[in-house]
Amino acid sequence: MAKEIVLNPLKKGKAEFNLIGKAKVSDFTFKLNTESKKESSDWIYNQMNLGVDCGTFGVIYADMMSGYGSDRHNVVYVHGKKKNDQGKEIDDFKTMFEIDWDDRLDEDNYEVIGDRCFTTVGLEVDEAGKTVYKKFITVYDAIQYISENIKEDMVVNVKGNIKYSIYNENLQAKKEITSIALSKAEPNKFKASFTQSLLLDAGAIGKPDKETMLIPIDAMVLDFTKEYNGEKIVRTLKNGKTKEGCNLPLLKTFFVKLTDEREKLTKFLKLFKTRPKFVTQLTVEGYFTKGDLKTTEVSEKDIPDDIKELIEMGYIDKDEILGKIAFANGGGKKPEQMIISSPHIKFVGTDIKTPTIEREDKLYTEDDVVPLLIIKQLGAVIKVKEEKKTEEKTEDIDMDKLIDEALVEKPDTDEKKVEEVEDEDAWLNDL
Repeated sequence: MAKEIVLNPLKKGKAEFNLIGKAKVSDFTFKLNTESKKESSDWIYNQMNLGVDCGTFGVIYADMMSGYGSDRHNVVYVHGKKKNDQGKEIDDFKTMFEIDWDDRLDEDNYEVIGDRCFTTVGLEVDEAGKTVYKKFITVYDAIQYISENIKEDMVVNVKGNIKYSIYNENLQAKKEITSIALSKAEPNKFKASFTQSLLLDAGAIGKPDKETMLIPIDAMVLDFTKEYNGEKIVRTLKNGKTKEGCNLPLLKTFFVKLTDEREKLTKFLKLFKTRPKFVTQLTVEGYFTKGDLKTTEVSEKDIPDDIKELIEMGYIDKDEILGKIAFANGGGKKPEQMIISSPHIKFVGTDIKTPTIEREDKLYTEDDVVPLLIIKQLGAVIKVKEEKKTEEKTEDIDMDKLIDEALVEKPDTDEKKVEEVEDEDAWLNDL
């Protein structure tokens, strides 16, 4: 029987993106009313994989997908809205209800639905030249509408959420669109930005690469996961019942650009340093880029049919295989990267708003945050406590012992990495 780990619940934080550029529309951008290839499945879906030419940042792809069961009763799950203490309407995530599938386009229902339930599309203009916005409570309908109105090289502003998941033991970062609208931005204002909350431990700062002039930041990102390597992940609720899925830490490398402004760079890197045995949450801003790739244009038409089928079944990631095709045909070494440019600034206070770096030191201990590497090696079933207890440790498991055992055969430890960057000025001066 697999071991059982009891974890404290983790807050996901921010994971958002914003692309501004020219829409790249091809015969492979949309799949409409497509039947699932899985046997005995009645699933019919719409899918969009939209490329946005963000100028110097390259062509960045974002996705949408949704569908329904042809042989079942379908509903749309939504939440309501309420007024806060200032009288402003906000989403009420505790008030959940259903909209019948056949009533999903009835706008009379929209008045009581929270804003975050909607996908917003603005691809048409009225007689006065103003953008006409339409809202959809299903991504399925939004995709259909976009397919009828988007045009090649149309300048668009695309926003959404970054979703992380594991496929074939590789981390995938997908950009799921929540809004798309026309933009008047000129090419010098195109962007491919992200805002991401990172969990940082003592070994987060890596050694700089003199060839790429990048400093790796090995961080953990959180995303909702129901299972890993076939093992279900379960959290225990206050009433003793269990529910599948929880926010799990996924290991990902981000980058900071190496500059000759040493004093400024050293101060910036200190944001990523943490105290031993503690984990800090730092929210950062940055940008996606494929700018270091050599010019090798590839598209879905370059993927063989048998590999396309594996992509549709979820066994291969499309962006990954496109990057490999580009590399094999003279393209650059790296596909898409996430470059950190600054910490995220939030405003706190009621009467007077004060800007502050969104950083929470000692937010968790290392016992709270168990990397997937350890979960994989343990083959553990995970349980998550509903309420966080910072001072009490579970008596069911000696977490320190499990972590030590899991890392015995790990060739490069975080301890070695910490030693390499203990004196930041030292390695900066060696460059």
